[in-house]
Amino acid sequence: MKKQVLFVGILACSFVSTTLFAQEEKKEKVEFLEEVVVTATKFETNTKNVGKIIYTITQETIKNNAGKTISDLLNEIPGVEINGNFSTKGQNLGYYIRGGRNRQVAILINGVAVNDPSSFNGDFDLRQIDINQIERIEVLKGASSTLYGTGAATGVINILLKKASKKEFAATFTSSIGTNTSSEDTRFAGDTYMTSLNMNGTLKNVDYLLALSANSSNGLSAAESTTNTLFEEDAFTRKNVLLNLNFHINNQLKIGVNSSYNQFFTDFDGTDYDPVTYEATPADRDNRLKSVQKRFGVHADYKYAKGMLKVRTFFTGIQRNETPSEDYFKGEVYGLDVFNNYKINSKYSFLVGFTAQSQDMLQQTAYSAIEKGSGKQHFYDPYLSFNYNSNVGFYLNAGTRLNIHSEYNQNVVFNVNPSYNFRFLDSDAKIFASYSTAFVTPTLSEIFTKLPSIDALLPEEDVTIEGGFELLFSKKLVLNATYFHLEETNKIGYDPISYQTMNDFGTFSAKGVETVITFKASDKMQLSANYTFIDRDESLLLKIPQNKFFVKAAYHLLTDTFTSLSYRFVDATKDFGNVALPSYQLVDFFVHHQLLEDTVTFYGSVTNLFNEDFQEIAGYTTRGRNYNIGLRLQF
Repeated sequence: MKKQVLFVGILACSFVSTTLFAQEEKKEKVEFLEEVVVTATKFETNTKNVGKIIYTITQETIKNNAGKTISDLLNEIPGVEINGNFSTKGQNLGYYIRGGRNRQVAILINGVAVNDPSSFNGDFDLRQIDINQIERIEVLKGASSTLYGTGAATGVINILLKKASKKEFAATFTSSIGTNTSSEDTRFAGDTYMTSLNMNGTLKNVDYLLALSANSSNGLSAAESTTNTLFEEDAFTRKNVLLNLNFHINNQLKIGVNSSYNQFFTDFDGTDYDPVTYEATPADRDNRLKSVQKRFGVHADYKYAKGMLKVRTFFTGIQRNETPSEDYFKGEVYGLDVFNNYKINSKYSFLVGFTAQSQDMLQQTAYSAIEKGSGKQHFYDPYLSFNYNSNVGFYLNAGTRLNIHSEYNQNVVFNVNPSYNFRFLDSDAKIFASYSTAFVTPTLSEIFTKLPSIDALLPEEDVTIEGGFELLFSKKLVLNATYFHLEETNKIGYDPISYQTMNDFGTFSAKGVETVITFKASDKMQLSANYTFIDRDESLLLKIPQNKFFVKAAYHLLTDTFTSLSYRFVDATKDFGNVALPSYQLVDFFVHHQLLEDTVTFYGSVTNLFNEDFQEIAGYTTRGRNYNIGLRLQF
């Protein structure tokens, strides 16, 4: 079967490489060196003046891939591996960027860091947000703590929510149904459902966005049975409400509030351990998790002649309950980020900012308890970023940040990032390099479960060196490649005897290459392909493939009918306990058709077309061939 899939993938690549796709004007635009992004500098910047490769998931990409999740789309980006994405909907997700782990990836919503202080990794759960509420996603890779502080060691995922329509009222309704089976299951039933409604508009000087969504899935067991006894299905349900309001006081000042409520339930299985060998075997369990997350924030933007001042305040409250264990976790984060971008002249500008954050947690489990108020930490971070544009192609970004922490005193990070734009063979070209440092603060769980002999856990410190290029040939062929080298020190680990947390003072490294090629040759077809190679210390390579290849061909059958075929190869890797996970290959097909000038859209997909049987987490189920159909209405 794998040879068959590989043959189809190669055949697809050979075919589309000769006749490739270009989106029409109302479709997805491809402007590689001229796109405006915000994540690299915290203010709108043309990508040609950014010394990094920024990967953007646009609104048109989201529309053209209706039915996909945030994790699905992120998993198509080179250097990004979302582990657990092909398992049950309730499976915990691992965010591995350039060989890093969840704690080394900063996830932002509209530029504001979101994290869960009650979890061991302090990470954000992407299952909490609905893709239909998103305008675009920007992914910035490499150490980025100068601008974004703790956690931005291997990458930043900035989720930018939709903006309100300039009409008084506009709405989008989306609904879909699909199957949810493993490769061994031959049932054909509607086991996944999704419905969302977005209402937005502008009334005089006030704009609003109200978004509601719900989805559910059944049909699969989280754990995979190794006998003839079938495990029971594990259900997943999610509800989400989002409300954004912006008050345009005048042409210079805008004040807004944003709030959201996210809730999901999921069944999950457990593990049995052999009393002699301690070998772990996934087991059917009646475990259930309820997770509730509430977010609220106030923001203000003040625009003046030579710059802009932005204020972001935020609160995040999270509760997680597990049954029948009765484990309970509660976390709270209060934060502030104030920054000002000032343009001195056409060549020089700088950004100065200040971030503060206070975290608290409560934990009650059979093994440990942390009472509310006893598990706290806070930190204050002043930071500065300087930008120089020579107006003849040379661009330089440099900055520094001071982290003042309540538990371990202070830490300094910095970055230097030059780039140069020039003409090469009558084409636009860019070369870039960077040296960046980053830090990851210990989470509350780690701080309050550390070895008693340790006065304080130190922050993990990271250094990333990058270099690469981007070539744009007549806006038809785009090629870029990046080499990276990452080193970690003070990694948080475990004492092998007591299993309490401690700093592992060894140095761990990861290095690799990411490359992307996109080519268009007609008004009908386009091919994009990317490849990632990661060479990492074997002890930290768990679930992280060394080689990963992804290619997508898109084709307009008709003016309003869009199709795409994708092929993915993921290299063999290992899970805990030195369990081998073989390589796998997946082929997916998507189609959507628009009626009445984008008012009505029908879409559908077939994923894992060749019904590949694989595991991305040892002992746990992955989805086989599945079907999904949906409808989107825009008013």
